[in-house]
Amino acid sequence: MTVDSKSAPTSLGVLEFLKIAETREFSPTVFVLTGTDDYLHELVLKKLEARYLDADFRDFNFRRLDCTRQTGAGEILGLLSELPTLVDNRLVFLNNVAVLGKETGTRLVDGWSRDLAPGTVLVVSVGGPVKDNPLVPALVKVGHKIECSLQGQDVDRLLAAFARKLGASVSGPVLRHLRERVGDSLRGLISSLERCIVSLRPGEALDAARVDALVQFSAEVAMWKMTSAIGQRNHREALAILDHQLERGESVGAILGYLHSYMTSLIQIEGLMKELGSAAAVAQALPRKKEYQVKKTVEELRTWSASDFQGALEAMLKTDFKSKGGSGGGNPRLLLQMLVLKMCSRRKGRTRR
Repeated sequence: MTVDSKSAPTSLGVLEFLKIAETREFSPTVFVLTGTDDYLHELVLKKLEARYLDADFRDFNFRRLDCTRQTGAGEILGLLSELPTLVDNRLVFLNNVAVLGKETGTRLVDGWSRDLAPGTVLVVSVGGPVKDNPLVPALVKVGHKIECSLQGQDVDRLLAAFARKLGASVSGPVLRHLRERVGDSLRGLISSLERCIVSLRPGEALDAARVDALVQFSAEVAMWKMTSAIGQRNHREALAILDHQLERGESVGAILGYLHSYMTSLIQIEGLMKELGSAAAVAQALPRKKEYQVKKTVEELRTWSASDFQGALEAMLKTDFKSKGGSGGGNPRLLLQMLVLKMCSRRKGRTRR
């Protein structure tokens, strides 16, 4: 089946696209990559490069532009208007177009199709919330939208396929155990899985013990575990994780950043629950949150009072200031330990004995 620029636009999951890209031909057209996992964006881009670009002339016919707020419509339109060199097709990759302003997006809507040179394949990575940029909706109407995000079983399917390419068969429980240690980063998962597989002797199967021996908890997972312990007011576990991360070389600034994101999420969900009234509605308003995560946060919010929030945020600001050498500064480890103890010491919701 050939899909040309005049055919109806399609919407595909990334695994579906990667599968049909092996057998289906796409005529020069527009591809819009959504989702935030850059590893999946690279997989799609490599497939499209293999389909359209002559390897001998790639350097002449592949153009990449990482958009910023300062990127102008004229620069992009000029890039689109160039003709292929010595071959039929060229590929233009516009990365992170969500940051383009409304005025720039409007000019591109009015001019991109007119200025697009024959034989040019336009690949657009959205890169974030579109807001008032009209370019992405306009491209989706005529192009092929590919959702570059995976969850749960789909992640396991991709990891299992990668393992088979390396000549190994890894069970679902072991793959899920790996995800619990590494987190959601596909790049980190692929790298960790490869390290585990190459350590195996012929005929040896990968198990959870080998994963534990070779793969440490990622900073993302460790910080999630620490904030989960704070949520449960389990200061011993939270402090143990904090000390381990500091010993691994995690910076004070990065840890404070995770804690700030944790507090921001609590406050944001509290406000949205008052406005929207249900966990399902809040999850829809926050694309990175699932309904069960919102419900769990709502339960935790019962242990926080307004004074708890104020005290924790003030303590966080003081820790940041003192850790950077401000007045009354001290040992960064001790400062962070005191902050975590402060966050775990809230009393709302406790049963008196």
